[in-house]
Amino acid sequence: MSFFGINFGGGAEIDIILDDADTRKMADVKDENGRKERFYLFYDGESVTGKVNVTLHRKTGRLEHQGIKIELIGLIELYYDRGNHHEFLSLSKELARPGDL
Repeated sequence: MSFFGINFGGGAEIDIILDDADTRKMADVKDENGRKERFYLFYDGESVTGKVNVTLHRKTGRLEHQGIKIELIGLIELYYDRGNHHEFLSLSKELARPGDL
């Protein structure tokens, strides 16, 4: 199952695939506009594993990029203060330096 896909204007498509996405518990979170979004839940001590696929479209065959980095952003909601969410960056990993694919 693809976590999400990003299409770069016909040049490439990026898919992030979590290993346990089919069984992972999810939470509904409202954004600033009141829309609900679904996010995967991870608890302390759990590993986040998966893979990132970059698919180049055949007509271009090449993609110049400024680096590829993946960030895992966590959101904390305190039991006694459910109206406020505290965002933090828990993991940042550089997958590729700037160059061509």
